Amino acid sequence: MCTTENCIEDEDVDRERRSFLTGATVAAVSAALGINASAQQTQQTPQPPTNALTDPNVIQGEVTFKNRADTIGGYLARPRKRGRHRAVIVLHGDLFLPEDHRYTTAQLAQAGFVGLAVRRFSRTPDLTIQELIRSDREDQRYLSYTFVKQELSDAQAAIDFVTSEPYVKGKTVGMVGFCGGGCQALLLSSQSKDVAAVVAFYAPPILLAQYQNANDPRPNLMDIVDKLKAPIQGHYGTADNAVPVEDVRRFEQELKKLNAPAEFFYYAGAGHAFCDYTRRNYQASYAAVAKQRMITFLKRKLK
Repeated sequence: MCTTENCIEDEDVDRERRSFLTGATVAAVSAALGINASAQQTQQTPQPPTNALTDPNVIQGEVTFKNRADTIGGYLARPRKRGRHRAVIVLHGDLFLPEDHRYTTAQLAQAGFVGLAVRRFSRTPDLTIQELIRSDREDQRYLSYTFVKQELSDAQAAIDFVTSEPYVKGKTVGMVGFCGGGCQALLLSSQSKDVAAVVAFYAPPILLAQYQNANDPRPNLMDIVDKLKAPIQGHYGTADNAVPVEDVRRFEQELKKLNAPAEFFYYAGAGHAFCDYTRRNYQASYAAVAKQRMITFLKRKLK
């Protein structure tokens, strides 16, 4: 196994590529919340910023649900307090279900929601990151719109599953998506009446050619702007090498031209996946502000 710093960087680049595939700066808000933005540093040993994953007031763990004949995995977290709560589906762009996305799901439960993170590649539990990268270079099956439609179907199945639970209030849900999962959350919102609001973290508005299956390309978010009707909140780093901030600003402007209900936040100097405490680009104070904005937005839109 690689142990040098360069190897670690290479492995993280591959992770960021996988995540990628599938309006004001934060300074004023940080000051208002008493956060020292200059003190942001990547943790040497990644630790959850709070006790969300071990909070005794949250019931959480692995679950499965059906999408026709297939069994899909997920991570569900809900308040221990009795009652019915609005639901939020979490989508991501990584292999299977990384810790930070389970953490986000638990954070949602701490805020009073029922969170359900969908486990990617549930049908291929033995798939490795090396096989995934090789596939992207050869058959490109996981870069195709056919595969994306399967994942959108899984997300809809997650909605159907969680909204049938007795502790869930309402039949519509919020969506939180990271990287490629943000793209999927927005795509699904253009197709499903069950999506009431979307929070997208570093979702690319335009996919570069190398991240597309030429014979079965996925739609770009820029191509479906007029179909995005659900309220949107976007979070983007200005130093994201995978998602050019110029593309994001164009996407925001197109939404505004259509009077779409959207708000975008830009985090000065932040790179890709800056909210993920297990990644080298993690910036703790930015992540705290972004997650609080996420919670406030969802509470406002999911009543």
